Amino acid sequence: MNKNWTKQKTLSPVLLMIFLFLQSFPSGDEANNGKILYQEYCAGCHGIDGKGNGDYSYLLYPKPRDFTDGKFKIRSTPFGNPPLDHDFANTIRKGMPGTAMPPFSYLIDGEIQSLVDIVKEFSGINNQNVDPLIIPDKLPPTDELIAMGKSIYTEVGCNMCHGNTGKGDGLSSQKLVDSQGYPIIPKDFTSGVYLGGGTNRDLYLRFVGGMDGTPMPSYGNLAEVLGKPKTEENKLAWALVHYVKSLEIKPDNRLQNQAKDRKLAAEKTSRFFKPDQFMDASFSLWNRAKTYSIPISRLWQSDNVNYQVVNVQAFYNSKYIAIKMEWEDQSQDQELYRVQDFQDGAAIQFSLDGTKGFHGMGSEDHPTDIWFWKAEWQMRTNEKTESDIVLAYANRISDSNVNTYPTLMNDMAYLSGKDAGNINSELGKTSPVENVTAVGPQTVTPFSENEQRVMGNGTWDGQKWQVVFVRKLQSHSEQKVNFNKDKFFPIAFAIWNGSEKDRNGQKMVSTWYELELKD
Repeated sequence: MNKNWTKQKTLSPVLLMIFLFLQSFPSGDEANNGKILYQEYCAGCHGIDGKGNGDYSYLLYPKPRDFTDGKFKIRSTPFGNPPLDHDFANTIRKGMPGTAMPPFSYLIDGEIQSLVDIVKEFSGINNQNVDPLIIPDKLPPTDELIAMGKSIYTEVGCNMCHGNTGKGDGLSSQKLVDSQGYPIIPKDFTSGVYLGGGTNRDLYLRFVGGMDGTPMPSYGNLAEVLGKPKTEENKLAWALVHYVKSLEIKPDNRLQNQAKDRKLAAEKTSRFFKPDQFMDASFSLWNRAKTYSIPISRLWQSDNVNYQVVNVQAFYNSKYIAIKMEWEDQSQDQELYRVQDFQDGAAIQFSLDGTKGFHGMGSEDHPTDIWFWKAEWQMRTNEKTESDIVLAYANRISDSNVNTYPTLMNDMAYLSGKDAGNINSELGKTSPVENVTAVGPQTVTPFSENEQRVMGNGTWDGQKWQVVFVRKLQSHSEQKVNFNKDKFFPIAFAIWNGSEKDRNGQKMVSTWYELELKD
């Protein structure tokens, strides 16, 4: 990788502020402005021509929307009609929870509308004379309505896809495909996370209007299907809504601490603590830190887990910053004996130029600084051993005594990984964390052993992982985030579940948030 990319690509702080200030105003040429914004934020996934075939599309699940197909999941219009402009705008502004579609809430209204116009141009739809779906009287939930909704749920066949308990595991769940032929997993209603929003009104629109491009049909004629009087249509629809909402499981109020305005605060402590104290997940200081619940979704298809929550806390003092991640994981995957074994992992990603590019490791114009914790490295660090691989392959000890392979003119290509300085080939680990930089998927470049500055520690209690990252506030490298007071830092999170065969780009990720060092 070109070591001078930061000098070539990064604006000075002053120029960057001017650039961002100017970007907050729509240009006179709205069409051209929309094209620029689309190239910046959308083309990487949805493709230059809106066909859902962008450079990053192979990483994503569900697959990015093919706008040219003209079919959109989220509508406030009757079945058979295209979405309204505000439907497109809400999707862009709020994102699609449970997918890789991030929210672009930081764009102003004029910028969002210019993107709406681009999407409509790709799809060829005309929604000027389309009226919204009329929602009759809203009925509050009652035991009677929920019981009626349960009966409807089974009678119309919702359970065949979404399962008897709403977990998305019905008999047909493994056979479903979208309009493009890609596999699609029914929504897990117990998660409480829905495409297009999770209010009662949102669900009413999904049920009555259907979701184009998916196997989800319209239930705007429930009375006819169930042989009931037409006058009961509204009551039947609300009964189904309330029953589905009753399936949500909130054992620990995991979504009650969502970051307001997508901002996280690292709280300041005046006392000086050593990094070892910060890295202790049970340290009393963590009990006083505010917890933020961050939704993460899978970038590839899994039959079991496609949505999860990571709880995040952060502290800093005059010298160090510490960030703690906690997430549920019923298995400890850390032993890599076989090629079919994969490890648990976690990562924190920072945008180096202050912008929110592609949240899957940035792009060439938007480099990232990544802190990567690995469960196998944690095991090797804890046990002060070279690796459990030694136990499986006893002769590896003698093999490791070979300092170099036979060389030709001392060519680096003939050196072993260990002698070439590859930290992944280290026999004894001193830290379970690797600091890398990236300018997009498959561009990960580890810093050298001497440049590794991030410390960390992970513990598993049988049900969840707790991983703490610690680093000095200041960095002298242009390729690493430099924490300055009174500044927001774009931050995103990722986890790998070894039991789900997660590895490399197959992982679960959050979209961008902003971290503030708060007094």
